[in-house]
Amino acid sequence: MQIKLLAVFAFILLFLIIILIRIVYINVKSGNRYAQQVLSQENYDSQTLYSRRGEIQDVNGRLLAYSEKVYDVVLDCYAVNRNEDYIEPTVDTLVTVFDLDRSDLMERITSEKTKDSQYQVVLEKITEEQKEAYEEYVSLDPDRDITQEERQKLQNVTGVWFEEEFVRRYPMNSLASDVIGFSNSIGDGIAGLEAYYDSQLRGTNGRVFGYLNEKQEFEKRTIAPENGYTLQTSLDINLQQIVEKYITEFDETYGEDHDDGTAMHGAKNIGVIVMNPKTAAVMAMATNRGYDLNHPQDMSAWYTESEVKSMKEEDYVEALNAMWSNFCVSDGIEPGSTFKPITVASALECGAVTDSSSFYCDGGEFITDTEIHCDAYPYSHGEETLGDVLKNSCNDGLMQIGMAMRVSRFIEYQSLFNFGKPTGIDLPNESAGSVYTKDTMNEVELATCTFGQGLTCTMIQEITAFCAVVNGGYYYQPHVVEKILDENGKVIKDSSSLLLKQTVSGSVSELLRGYLETAVQEGTGRHAQVAGYRIGGKTGTAEKIDPETGTRAKGKYLVSFIGAAPINDPEVVIYVVVDEPNVADQANSTFAQEIYRRIATEALPYLGIYPTEQVTDEMLASLGLEWQDIAKNQDAVQIFDAIDSYGNYHTDARVEDGRIVDGSGNVIAGAYIDEDGTVYDAVMNRVSYVEPEDPKEEIDPKADNPGIALPPAENNADADQTTLWDGAVTDDEQEEP
Repeated sequence: MQIKLLAVFAFILLFLIIILIRIVYINVKSGNRYAQQVLSQENYDSQTLYSRRGEIQDVNGRLLAYSEKVYDVVLDCYAVNRNEDYIEPTVDTLVTVFDLDRSDLMERITSEKTKDSQYQVVLEKITEEQKEAYEEYVSLDPDRDITQEERQKLQNVTGVWFEEEFVRRYPMNSLASDVIGFSNSIGDGIAGLEAYYDSQLRGTNGRVFGYLNEKQEFEKRTIAPENGYTLQTSLDINLQQIVEKYITEFDETYGEDHDDGTAMHGAKNIGVIVMNPKTAAVMAMATNRGYDLNHPQDMSAWYTESEVKSMKEEDYVEALNAMWSNFCVSDGIEPGSTFKPITVASALECGAVTDSSSFYCDGGEFITDTEIHCDAYPYSHGEETLGDVLKNSCNDGLMQIGMAMRVSRFIEYQSLFNFGKPTGIDLPNESAGSVYTKDTMNEVELATCTFGQGLTCTMIQEITAFCAVVNGGYYYQPHVVEKILDENGKVIKDSSSLLLKQTVSGSVSELLRGYLETAVQEGTGRHAQVAGYRIGGKTGTAEKIDPETGTRAKGKYLVSFIGAAPINDPEVVIYVVVDEPNVADQANSTFAQEIYRRIATEALPYLGIYPTEQVTDEMLASLGLEWQDIAKNQDAVQIFDAIDSYGNYHTDARVEDGRIVDGSGNVIAGAYIDEDGTVYDAVMNRVSYVEPEDPKEEIDPKADNPGIALPPAENNADADQTTLWDGAVTDDEQEEP
């Protein structure tokens, strides 16, 4: 028994010694290779899980920016080289599925520099569909109908994996680029909303940790990413397109760029803001310096390729920053006469003047030893009421109002309307403008500031203050983002309406609305009239300052118009600025008025604001219009959702030249327009859109067109009666429609 036990013990001991020797041999000969395999496996599984950057939507939920998941195809050359049988199947698969270059793949696998590399990116940013196509191709599903030889070949495909990331997409390309901004390749917001709300949009990355536990078993731990929030803005894609269309039209009309001959621009800067005066929500905002958000470094709209290449680094950076800057919030301008309604409202509110006050314009005023002329000089406006001062845009009258207010009160109301301070709009790089203080403002400065020269402000400051004048006196926080939503649609923050203060009383606001309506009907703003609508507004013409000399630059002007509609109960305010129009005589606010009128003519019906006033032949003639022009109603381009024949979902579909296209102008397969003008997508979903009439066709001005007043019929026995439509009133009715 002892001999048997000793024999068993000796056998077990010998077996253990053999195993130990084998382990030592393997460790000496191949330990490094196996250690690299473990590290490779650990590296593969310990990786970042990128969060999805939040979407940016317009007020109707249309996508303005979103992140698309894409993949880099990574080749582990070390894993492929472990067995020669792996090389050909792996290379063949990559060439077949992704159409990669075979010689490049073989070079990576066999080159001394890369054969041991475990991270070779062979293809960047493929789609989810391409990744799924690869996975389907290499699938070893037992039910798959392939030969045993093919199955064996696919079993030898190794070392291919996918690294996921997100790419930012802007489906509307350059639309609202000044507001939306863009983010870079690593997900940092650079401009616009992308920069201002970067922390909310970014989210938090997750991570997969791979490790060996105490039993030397490989385990993984996953921390899920938290996706970024969604921004629901107050922008309306359709309104934005209307605004940008007429900015482009102005550029094309006046676009001989005498400075460098590189592009067609009608002015140094053009800015337009459309705002809801009852909430200070920005409904549209654009400049003539828009850029493609998907290619934000493309400066071809302003410079030739040779000019870009010849730029020094600092000049190149400066040019890019100028293109990315938002003129509407970052540039200080002298507002000119568009500031006069704020001065008049302030003077009424503090009691310096009343509605019955009278003024005499003799062409100018001597302020201390300085003579300051009225625009009418060498002529004069003579006796004027307070309303006449605004109607005539009389600088002399405004200077008299300033004297009645005195410096302290003027400064007080200047601050109350938020001049000299940022409005707090949710866009980056807002300028505060430059204003005089009680210590720096004297009589001359007071005189010029009353009519909007001598101080600077931004467009967003001016339009927000103007809204507070016409909306009953309420100053709201201007904003672009209405709501911040989590990925489940829950509201995280609501900024749709934030009342900050009351600037003037309701009665003062009512008086100003009346003055402003007269200024459009009878005064300097006649070219801004929109047929059938009650418009109230104010023109502006500011002679610019030469930054080198500090004196007025003769011949260089900034012209503008700001108007509200309908002026009896304003629902929309539009502010247009044209900085140095590309014409010989720049001092003409008609340029801004024409842009305003074209935008308003198309925007008001789109917003559901219909005409209420009689339209006369004389009015149309004064505006250079015909009855066909207003009968068309100039339907806005509408954006809608559509599904194509391949099942792809488009949130940016529109009708263009009789075709249904996406945001890039590509035809959406399977979508069509029937004989009634109704749009259907490829799966027979009826789209809520009717194709606008061909503008080349003859349009009957007497066709049923709600809200349009028709001219009196010839030989009408009752000449005082005019046929009106959709709830409008006849001439002999006095009450409001």
